[in-house]
Amino acid sequence: MKKIYFIGPLTAMALFAVVFWNFKSGHREREQARITEVAAVKEAKLKAESDARRKAIEDALVAQEARKKEREAKVAQEQAEKEARVLALDAREKAHREQEKLVRQLDRVTKELVAEKASLAKLQTVKTESLAEQAFLREFVAKAESSAKEFEAVLVQIDTADRARAAAAADATKKKS
Repeated sequence: MKKIYFIGPLTAMALFAVVFWNFKSGHREREQARITEVAAVKEAKLKAESDARRKAIEDALVAQEARKKEREAKVAQEQAEKEARVLALDAREKAHREQEKLVRQLDRVTKELVAEKASLAKLQTVKTESLAEQAFLREFVAKAESSAKEFEAVLVQIDTADRARAAAAADATKKKS
């Protein structure tokens, strides 16, 4: 039993020594690789920043050329707008003449519209009267059909009563005989 207390810690110590030796032997290489990786990342970051500056300068030059073209386009547009104003004045006069013509036409159409509205109102009253008459006729037909069914039911009851009375009379004559 005492051997177990002695063998267990020795085994654990041997395992620890193996693990420690593996860690210690590759630790310097891993640390050196990490340092070179960090340096590579810094260098890449610096290169990216210099590339970004160079690109920003190029973009600024392109933007400057674009603004110059926009100024030229604006001058051309102002000239075109001046010409368009002259054409617009001519078009305004023509539109004014056309407006007067359309006002006269609108007056004529308005008078026709009033006449059509009056005839439409007459047709609406005829329509409402027809719908009211149609509703009355439907109601009347429904009442007539229900009355007919009630009369049929009464006739069936009378027929049943007559048969019952005839059967009772036949039974009475059989009992007498």
